[in-house]
Amino acid sequence: MLAALVIGLVAAGCGNNDKTTSGSEGQYIHAGDAVYQVQLSRLLNPNTRPDDDYLQGQAPLSANEQYLGVFMAIQNDGKKEYVPPSDMKVVDTQGNEYLPIQTSGSGFGLDTDPIPPGGQAPPPDSPAAGGPEGGALVLFRVKEESATDNLPLNLRIPVPGGKESTVTLDI
Repeated sequence: MLAALVIGLVAAGCGNNDKTTSGSEGQYIHAGDAVYQVQLSRLLNPNTRPDDDYLQGQAPLSANEQYLGVFMAIQNDGKKEYVPPSDMKVVDTQGNEYLPIQTSGSGFGLDTDPIPPGGQAPPPDSPAAGGPEGGALVLFRVKEESATDNLPLNLRIPVPGGKESTVTLDI
């Protein structure tokens, strides 16, 4: 049922003619022919459920680091396949930048497989779509001060042609 809600929300945003390229978590943000909606962003704790599933296979954090999970849905509104960029980044107010780290194949991570025209990520039958967060996980290791003091954090999504779209995260 949650997957159907996510699909409906993404589809509803795709009919919107406003091509917003920056905004807040929960809004529909256009990045080229793709429409992103960050469902939720939050710090993850490897010692609690369901975070331990999300973090399977991840190396332990140092004393001054945190895991940041950004859960999102993506709709491809284009006529060609869309490959989610692997160089999305989180940037804090001091200019510290963080690239995503590889998820371990738990089924919750954002695939780098092409999304067909009219398709979506996460796929409706995936663990990510049916999971408690309702979106595919993009995982970051961030410094403690970035996660607590240097807020807000912005997710920057590269767009062909040297542009980028931005989502302000609400952690």
